[in-house]
Amino acid sequence: MKNWKLSLLASASGVVLAAGSAVAADLPVRAPTVAPIPYVSWTGGYIGAHIGVGTQHSACGNNAGSGWGCDQWITSGTTEARSSAFLGGVEAGYDWQNRNFVYGVAADWTWTNLKKSVTGGSGSTSYESKVNWLASFRGRAGIAIDDTLVYMTGGLALGGVKDTVNYMGWRCCGSSSLSSSSTQAGWVAGAGVEHRWDRNWSVKLEYLHYELAEHSASGSVPGGFKTTHLRFDHTIDVGRVGINYRF
Repeated sequence: MKNWKLSLLASASGVVLAAGSAVAADLPVRAPTVAPIPYVSWTGGYIGAHIGVGTQHSACGNNAGSGWGCDQWITSGTTEARSSAFLGGVEAGYDWQNRNFVYGVAADWTWTNLKKSVTGGSGSTSYESKVNWLASFRGRAGIAIDDTLVYMTGGLALGGVKDTVNYMGWRCCGSSSLSSSSTQAGWVAGAGVEHRWDRNWSVKLEYLHYELAEHSASGSVPGGFKTTHLRFDHTIDVGRVGINYRF
């Protein structure tokens, strides 16, 4: 009798285990939890400084279509002055972020000291061009890949320029000069890459192209021989590296 009971108990246990296994096999498998994609936050303000190299292309030509301009005084056609120099400045901005898309605003001021003098073939007349400083107010937008942001940028540009034509005893008369010094507006566009090495600090490499509006000057050459109508324009290319502190 005892052996019969043990056999019955073993059989019942086997049936229960088999049924449990079958039910467990039919239960839905819970999907593994997918961790959210981590994004480094670029949202917030920053201040910083930059250094780099700039090149200018300045031109002096005839403004009014009458009288004499740089093309008559110095060279045949528009007189061009090209120069390169080191530069440095400060900047500030604010960024917002939507997943890995980053957009923001930026402003900067840069000391340039770009200048060049071009002398005519006779040596009696010269054209000197200076770009003393640049400023910009830009928007920027790009894609953040972990700690690195690749972006495009563009907006309003300002430049402090001075253009001078010196008449050094041309033909019969004494020396004099005709000069125009002003702040010119224009546009700026470029691209860059910025990398954060910790929560507060980032370093960036940036290229900017500036186009400033034309400006003009008029006056008489020594002795009143001819009225001169001059037109000046400036383009500047800047490559720079900067460091920012992010709040």
